[in-house]
Amino acid sequence: MILKTKQICTSLLLAVQMTCLHAQLTVYETVFDHEAAAPTFAFGADISWVSQQESWGTTYRNRSGAKDDLMNILQTEEGINAVRFRVWVNPSGGWSGKQDVINLCKRASARGLKIMISFHYSDTWADSGSQTIPAAWKDHSVEALEQNVYDHTYDIISSLAKLDIHPLWVSMGNETKYGMLYDVGKTRDTDTHTASQGYQNFTRFINAAYKAIKKVDESILTIIHLPNAHDESSARSMFNNLKKYGANYDVIGLSAYPRWSHLDINTDAAITSTINTYMTTIRNLKSAFGKPVMVMETGHYATEPLDANRFLAEFMKALIKDGELGCFYWEPEAMDNGGYNLGAWSSATGQATIAMDAFKGVKHTEVAKYFTSYTMSPKEGEEYPVGTDIELKAIARTSTNITSVTKVEFYIDGKVVGSQEGHSSITYRYTPDSISPGIHAFNMVVTDNQQHTMSTDTTEFIVGPKVIFDEDTPTLLPLEAQQGVVNTDISDYTGSGYISLPANRSSKVEWDICIPQTGTYSIAVRYAPTIDGAMCRIYIDGTMKTLASMPVSSDKWTFVTRDINLEQSSHATIALQAMNAKGLPPIDYIAIFPQATGTPLPTPATTTEIQQMSVSENKGNVYNIEGIRTTTPAPGIYIVGGKKILIK
Repeated sequence: MILKTKQICTSLLLAVQMTCLHAQLTVYETVFDHEAAAPTFAFGADISWVSQQESWGTTYRNRSGAKDDLMNILQTEEGINAVRFRVWVNPSGGWSGKQDVINLCKRASARGLKIMISFHYSDTWADSGSQTIPAAWKDHSVEALEQNVYDHTYDIISSLAKLDIHPLWVSMGNETKYGMLYDVGKTRDTDTHTASQGYQNFTRFINAAYKAIKKVDESILTIIHLPNAHDESSARSMFNNLKKYGANYDVIGLSAYPRWSHLDINTDAAITSTINTYMTTIRNLKSAFGKPVMVMETGHYATEPLDANRFLAEFMKALIKDGELGCFYWEPEAMDNGGYNLGAWSSATGQATIAMDAFKGVKHTEVAKYFTSYTMSPKEGEEYPVGTDIELKAIARTSTNITSVTKVEFYIDGKVVGSQEGHSSITYRYTPDSISPGIHAFNMVVTDNQQHTMSTDTTEFIVGPKVIFDEDTPTLLPLEAQQGVVNTDISDYTGSGYISLPANRSSKVEWDICIPQTGTYSIAVRYAPTIDGAMCRIYIDGTMKTLASMPVSSDKWTFVTRDINLEQSSHATIALQAMNAKGLPPIDYIAIFPQATGTPLPTPATTTEIQQMSVSENKGNVYNIEGIRTTTPAPGIYIVGGKKILIK
């Protein structure tokens, strides 16, 4: 049985197993106080691509689906209070060049966003794998490069200051694991110098940038940014050497990508382990070098927003608790449709994914992972005599302590017949005053305290007389009532509680009914879905009325119901005729109900004698009329050796 959701999000562990193909169903909790942390913690995003993406016509949408400015969405809906922009020296096309960065800073400053500038000291991407000297600085001496770094840094920061834009943080290089301005400032042995000389050159460049920044604004915090927050050993080596050669800086910056750290975050245990790894590095570096720490970059696969959300929420919770300076998502606005795949935006909707909710302290839990299968009552196809009290029952509980059940509604045929408030028990029961004869559908809808609702699929049950083909009841009897046989086309009972039909095109079941008035009627057939692809036609007095498929869905009894239109009131013959060589499956129940009353149509009077025997006379296998074998039968009607027997 499959649950259907009535809202995008849901929280409920119901009495059946849920399958979700198109959306992740989540509940949420708040794991840290965003507003309390915001004055001292940077909830940041590097959105250096945004101006170029806007030039391509990229559209960003807010939560209501309306087009909106990316910075406005991030600030007002996603909890972002800081933005980071990279600076290249002389980039092709001008993107991330001086004027582009100034324009972006103007937009951010006008919104009151905190600003970080990240110098790459290259015309293009600079990271641990590549720190290419800008074309205009090529073949310069160490001294000349030192001056180039100073001049370029001073130019950008002073130009912003003239516009009354003051970055809070400036990164002197980007992911400088092995220094910058390769090979001159590379902190490994090269063809031209030793690692020791590389550290000295790198320190000169760092100090040139530091001097330029502080000349413009002493309050700006300068950062040395390394990748791989999991790699404490490499970071210690770098900062020890920078200390040795006298590098000046204010903050240790680290990138913390689970992907590039080869750390899993697909389970709670994995998330905890990954965060512990990062926090151990952060705490040890802070203690060893006496500097605060900023997470400069992080992110996860755009196609795994739930894992990203759960990791980021817990990671920032740990960073805030530890007193770190902030955490920046690198390019969340990158769409999930190719290219960079660690963004946090959906190309399908143009909206932020739930990964970004982490910046507000909101952590999501996927409900689907916590569902357990239970059986509802009434069961599918269960039969009740007219006037019987029928208890509607299902199990509903929330998947985590984040939510609780607030209301349960019981539905019969799509209409509410009763409701209950949430309570401590997981089992909810309700007995309606009366249920009319006929075929009925039951489902239950549950609401939780996050205003999410979930509905079970319906289970069909029947109110009316129990029908076995040759039983003497005022409904649906064969034209030629014989002991254990219905017409000549149907064989004896198999001993499993049903009549087995031959698998061929001529398989047919017929009976007489009285049609009191014209109108639309429902025909119900219960069958054992043992023949894949079995289908049948419905005939009334030899005229085909409709087509009924009999799908294979399980190894249990299954109902198929179809509506037919009876155009004249009279005595009529109804027939089910196989329409392909696969024939009809085993059938143990056929009934026709007027849709208005739900009362089964009567058949002409027929009397069938039922043989009797005592329990002691039983020599063979005994089955009840549902096909369940028993060795100690109580008095009642059973199938014995293919014949129906009344045991006294």
